[in-house]
Amino acid sequence: MSNNLATLFPTIELLTECPIKCEKNKYIFHNEHTKTWMIVDKKEVSDREYALLVSLFKEIKPTPSTDNSISDKWIQFLQDNGPVPLQEDSDIRIIQLHFKEEDGLETDLEQAVSAYFDDALQLIFISSHDAVLIEQKSSYIHTYDDFSSFIVALESDFFLKVQMYIGKFHSTVAPFSLHFLKEKEWFIKGLSRNRSEQIYTMEKTFPYSLISQMSEEMKQMIRKEVLEPIEYDMELLQTVQLYFESGFNASVTAKGLHVHRNTLQYRLIKFQDITGISVRYFDGALVSYCASLIASEDKAHN
Repeated sequence: MSNNLATLFPTIELLTECPIKCEKNKYIFHNEHTKTWMIVDKKEVSDREYALLVSLFKEIKPTPSTDNSISDKWIQFLQDNGPVPLQEDSDIRIIQLHFKEEDGLETDLEQAVSAYFDDALQLIFISSHDAVLIEQKSSYIHTYDDFSSFIVALESDFFLKVQMYIGKFHSTVAPFSLHFLKEKEWFIKGLSRNRSEQIYTMEKTFPYSLISQMSEEMKQMIRKEVLEPIEYDMELLQTVQLYFESGFNASVTAKGLHVHRNTLQYRLIKFQDITGISVRYFDGALVSYCASLIASEDKAHN
């Protein structure tokens, strides 16, 4: 298809990441099947072709901003095209936000950030579906619980559904854009694998990266020893996965699965009886957790 599109639109650009910024005379389309983005010059697109593109792909509309605005300066810095818009070098981190709503979102999100964080965090809109919060390291560092409460406030007070990636602090002296792009990549991978998760971190997305780099021989061993004996029982796999993610806390796991603790215990015992693996110990839980991720990967490919 890409060759056909290149024939129709000679200047088309195909990207593996969503562009942070795009010229006003260009369209951005997202191919959700191939997970690629296309930039097309508006001059090359007729009304009929535009209607066809919109029917096949999702149009991404960047949020316009003034060239000399603080937003543009931050975007240029994140692209490694400009200096950091701070008076002095320091450690900062990027909290990425992804949302589905478009109409009126900017105003509501600005009000929410101002009300919850005061002036501690800088909000920058990247596109109609993405924004970042920039936090400068200070005497108080916002915690995971702070951001979790912020997500709850967005849903209850502003009716906004937002997913978030909490980055790590890095010096603005270093090639910060490389850190940002890597965290952006991890966020996209997390979203593609677990769309129900609200808050992502490096720790949460690391297992997905680990599985993607695991050798096929190792994956096949896990399939043979774990997945095939339980016949890819996704209910059991979901149970052991959440048990691991909940820090081996039975109450939290049962609540997350919406089942009674006795039901949880029954599933864990059943899993151990079939595979011979106890998820109550870290080594067994780690293998079982990897197996659940491989099963989800296999299911997505079938």
